Amino acid sequence: MCLYRSWFTQFSPLSKHTKVILGDDSTIFAMGTGRVKVRMFANGKWVKSILQDDLYVPDLHGNLLLVSHLAWHGTKVCFLSENCHVYDKCKSLILKGRLHNDLYVMRMQIDSPVIAKLAILDTHLKDTSQPPSYALTSCLTSSSALLDLWHHHLGHLHICTITRMVDDNLVTGMDISNCDPPASLCEPCLEGKQTWDTISKVTSMCAKHILSRMFTDMCGPLPTTFHRGFRYFITFVDDSSCYTSVSPLREKSEVGKLLKVFIARAKLETGQHVKILCSDGGGEYMASHI
Repeated sequence: MCLYRSWFTQFSPLSKHTKVILGDDSTIFAMGTGRVKVRMFANGKWVKSILQDDLYVPDLHGNLLLVSHLAWHGTKVCFLSENCHVYDKCKSLILKGRLHNDLYVMRMQIDSPVIAKLAILDTHLKDTSQPPSYALTSCLTSSSALLDLWHHHLGHLHICTITRMVDDNLVTGMDISNCDPPASLCEPCLEGKQTWDTISKVTSMCAKHILSRMFTDMCGPLPTTFHRGFRYFITFVDDSSCYTSVSPLREKSEVGKLLKVFIARAKLETGQHVKILCSDGGGEYMASHI
């Protein structure tokens, strides 16, 4: 029983609607009968077939495949745990399914292209009540690829999610030619799921003596000009004592002069020399500025 009229390749309306009694004793009506071309999955491949004497029941909530109808046409249906297998008269497997929400969902697809009509409207059309004068029709065909290729094309989606998309017919025209897992691990997935170590707040390489290592950085230009026209400021931080000096600047070219003043003042106050000066390489200590 099928609820889509467009799926029928051969259709005959019923002169008298046939009653269909559902599990809750409610009644709906079959409007016609015909044939539906399908593709059945078995033995690792899709095989084309035709479902005959299908009933068109538009009020159904889902398409149904009756076991009694299959048995009447000479097929054998076997249920084992969560699996359902259908064999033809030659005892060859022709269809497989799995249990889902107390129903066996069969791996079957409609063997017909999906048609999409795209209307092209005139951008200068003033009367929007008139329909478009012409339209284009595109035909979407099915795509078949390896599971590993689908994994890469779908943004490294999980393998189980990709197979579920095909098994539950969530995507039209999608086919997996080989359902075996990839032989090698996906490097982008491994790199994307790696965790980073936390940055320690305590360093083990602190300088033992003052002025042995100094850190400096410059900030600016600032959106608001300070008093007396200062638009930058530069910091000097001693690694050993954490002493911090902040000096304002009007122009970036004043960095060299302030650096010489700081080194001279530090030597005068401590009697020590600045041995290592560390910066982020932002360009403030280039030769043209100093």
